[in-house]
Amino acid sequence: MPHYRFDPMKELEFLSQRMRKFADEFPETFSIEFGKGFEPKMDVYHDNKEIRIIAELPGLTKDQISLTYTDGVLTLEGEKKPPEQAENVSILRTERSFGEFKREIPLPKDIDADSMSASMSEGLLTIVMQIKQDASKQERTITIS
Repeated sequence: MPHYRFDPMKELEFLSQRMRKFADEFPETFSIEFGKGFEPKMDVYHDNKEIRIIAELPGLTKDQISLTYTDGVLTLEGEKKPPEQAENVSILRTERSFGEFKREIPLPKDIDADSMSASMSEGLLTIVMQIKQDASKQERTITIS
């Protein structure tokens, strides 16, 4: 009869990986039921010269989004509205998320607020800001081009 060595830490790591995979694959269809609604996915990149943030905002235009920066926090907010349906239409399946959203991204204090720029193309909002050495209290509304 073969003997198997039981390693509780390895088993715990395996369970943790499976739980993360389950959470990543859990359909967002259920998010409305739990009150989450639409929440844009984001990537934040940082190097010695700049910070670049890319947010997925499918179906939205730049006029439906507000972008502000105050005291080290970049705030992205808006609303993704559901399409209007005729009264006699039955929904067979819906997987998209809708609703108001607000994302606050804390940033390092050495951001040059005057260098902030934003552009939107094909449902992707790209925000770029330069890093400076001397940063004081800054506040700014960023125009999306």
